[in-house]
Amino acid sequence: MTLAFRLDAAAHDSLDAALQPFYVKQDDGNYRLDTDAPDTDGLKAKTDELLGETKRERELRKAAEDRANALEAAQKEAANENARAKGDIEAIDKSYQEQIRKLNDESTGKVSTLQKQIYDLTVGQAANSLANELSIKGSAIALLPHIQNRLSLEQAEDGQQKIRVLDLNGNKTGMTLDDLKQEFRSNEAFKPLIAANGASGSGANGANGSAGQITKATDMSEADRIELAQTNPELFRKLFT
Repeated sequence: MTLAFRLDAAAHDSLDAALQPFYVKQDDGNYRLDTDAPDTDGLKAKTDELLGETKRERELRKAAEDRANALEAAQKEAANENARAKGDIEAIDKSYQEQIRKLNDESTGKVSTLQKQIYDLTVGQAANSLANELSIKGSAIALLPHIQNRLSLEQAEDGQQKIRVLDLNGNKTGMTLDDLKQEFRSNEAFKPLIAANGASGSGANGANGSAGQITKATDMSEADRIELAQTNPELFRKLFT
């Protein structure tokens, strides 16, 4: 027969009289088996209590871990979204900068082309006409680079393009084209290339062409007139004005 470790008063009274002496009455009126054996019921209760607390702690810890994991996932997603957004912005900015660079390159190319055209129609034409006027037959091409080096193009205050005569060092001067013409006529180094006053030039681009040799409008064909207008506009105006 197994004896209970604890009995209330009623259970103790109903217990066999031979067994009642084995129990000691407690302050709360109940009886406890008079033995050194541990209180298994109390241990079980305490164990159950601890197990319950442990379970609750595990549940709380699990809930906390779930919240932490959810928060971390949300943070990672937000970081990814920011990275994607940043990447989109960088891509858009890169595309925009590339378009600007392309437009700038195209604009620079167009400006350079236009500037060259303007230069050819102003400085180039003036140098060509002056070389034609000054040089003897066949020498305009040799004289032309020296004249071109003495001319530049600048924009006046009114926005108009103006031909400026330079000195031998490339500095601006107040000289006119007529002044430059006289300087070349007076320069001993160019004497072999310079025609006598009133003599006909050869044409920088048409030194060997028929237009460079004809001095009368009636002697010129239509092709000669076109060539003369292109190579020596000044002579063309003199002949047909």
